[in-house]
Amino acid sequence: MDVIDIHLHIGTKENWTPWVIDFFCKNNPYFYEHFCDKTDPERILLYLNSQGVKKGVILAEYAPKATGVVTNEYVSEFCKNHKDLIPFGSICLYDGRDILEQARYAHETLGVKGFKMLPSYAHFYPNEERFFPFYEYLQSKNIPVMFHTGISIFKGSLVKYADPIYFDEIADAFPDLNIILEHGGRPFWYDIVSWLLTRHKNIHVGIAGIPTRHLPEYFPQLETYQDRFLFGSDWPGVPHIKPLIEKVLALPISDSAKEKILYHNAKRLIGI
Repeated sequence: MDVIDIHLHIGTKENWTPWVIDFFCKNNPYFYEHFCDKTDPERILLYLNSQGVKKGVILAEYAPKATGVVTNEYVSEFCKNHKDLIPFGSICLYDGRDILEQARYAHETLGVKGFKMLPSYAHFYPNEERFFPFYEYLQSKNIPVMFHTGISIFKGSLVKYADPIYFDEIADAFPDLNIILEHGGRPFWYDIVSWLLTRHKNIHVGIAGIPTRHLPEYFPQLETYQDRFLFGSDWPGVPHIKPLIEKVLALPISDSAKEKILYHNAKRLIGI
């Protein structure tokens, strides 16, 4: 079965904060040894293929107070000429650049296929009106946007910004904007995300960081809304990806739901 991993991070020690490097050293020694000092797309693809992943979404981030900085330019260049690596951009909020202009440049010049935003790492509320022109642009271009929701272990993150309730307003104001709530609001707000799925057809859930075996418990409507769940690993935040795929395949849900979660939903949303 083909798999798209929508949640992958790349970078080296130059990109990450010291506490993130320390986390990789302790929790993913393979990544620390093989990719932390030097990385390249060819070796990343070889690793992904060894884990059963056909295509992967590579995420930019601007979070110097929490995890680090991986620029849109870095991600775009990393994925260039590698059709199985899909670049997702982000927005820098600390250097004074216009949000909408950043988005246009990232998509129209750098070629990013979506965006990942980190409210708890970059310290903003996603329903602030300054983001509305950005959301309008993404909606008009049919570009998906994912958000970190729920807790994080990393120093510098503030969970008050990661409450998924704010997406009720955003999903209502931008009904054709495809919104992916990464981590499903773990662990405090699974019920809110579950409710948002029933209220807004444009809300999706990225399952990275959610204990896979508990997905049917946290989201009882998983089978009903099988078109709106997407597989992601959050690698290198986890040691390996293949065990996570195997856990999805072991879920007590239909084969069609598993295929959609692992591949077809991401393929459709990203437009690949």
